[in-house]
Amino acid sequence: MKKTIDLAIIGGGIAGVSAAIYAKRAGLNFCLFEPKAIGGQLLLMETVDNYTGISLGTKAINLATQLEDTIKELQIEVIPEEISKFEISGKQINLTTSENSFVVNAAIITTGASFKKLGASREEELTGRGVSYCAICDGFFFKNKTVAVVGGGNSAVEEALYLSNICSKVYLIHRRKELRAIEYLQKELLRKSNVEIIFDTVIEELKGADCLTGAGIKNTITGVSGTLSLNGLFVAIGVNPNTQAFKDAISLDESGFITTDEEMKTNHNFVWAAGDCRKRPLRQLVTASSEGAISAVSAYKYLKGGYISA
Repeated sequence: MKKTIDLAIIGGGIAGVSAAIYAKRAGLNFCLFEPKAIGGQLLLMETVDNYTGISLGTKAINLATQLEDTIKELQIEVIPEEISKFEISGKQINLTTSENSFVVNAAIITTGASFKKLGASREEELTGRGVSYCAICDGFFFKNKTVAVVGGGNSAVEEALYLSNICSKVYLIHRRKELRAIEYLQKELLRKSNVEIIFDTVIEELKGADCLTGAGIKNTITGVSGTLSLNGLFVAIGVNPNTQAFKDAISLDESGFITTDEEMKTNHNFVWAAGDCRKRPLRQLVTASSEGAISAVSAYKYLKGGYISA
């Protein structure tokens, strides 16, 4: 027998938790679906220095724990099951997990995105210990140090430009002979005296015991290998939105991100999306949190026909 709920919040990162807090405050009948642990990308970060209202250098795991504590204090029901099927039938949604089926009147999708990995040896162990996937998040920790950015697109060049104002030396490593970034970004990068571009090169291994100390690199044309001494490595080869379960029901852009309006509404007026699974210009904790709140208010307006007071 299928279980019936008014609202499903799918994903337990900061966007999902924010949506859940607002949904709870509004008195909605809802559940939060999270098959792993509350916190999302926080679980892959070392510290947080750019989230409003918390101390500089706050451990990311501590913030994730606070989110989980808030969920418990508010007695929000968390269903530890992954959504395998998301089907829309008329004005209802049929959700299927490995264990249960649900009939839902509205849904907020907050499943986030996953950074594309290099696949280099020791990448997992050194993530948060010198290896990062976000310069805006972690660049501050490498002030006046030597770092490298991997990638050749707009994101990689923008990360290198950002880091060039913080770090003493920035290498941009790209596997091809020319960058894919738009021309004005490349010109701006070439004006930076502390940036060195290394073309036709891949990273074969990462070095360091407790933290990153360098990278083994190889020229794809000559086959010559070498080592770069590094304090930090920023991987900027893209992200994959976690939207596979929704692709047949929700409008996605060419990269698989969910498209919404400013109220976080998708192409269905009873489905919203927030956070990194959504097409957005800035992927940060603070924007994910605000989008979660907006989506919950939108869901309340749809389900109850009113507004949540300030």
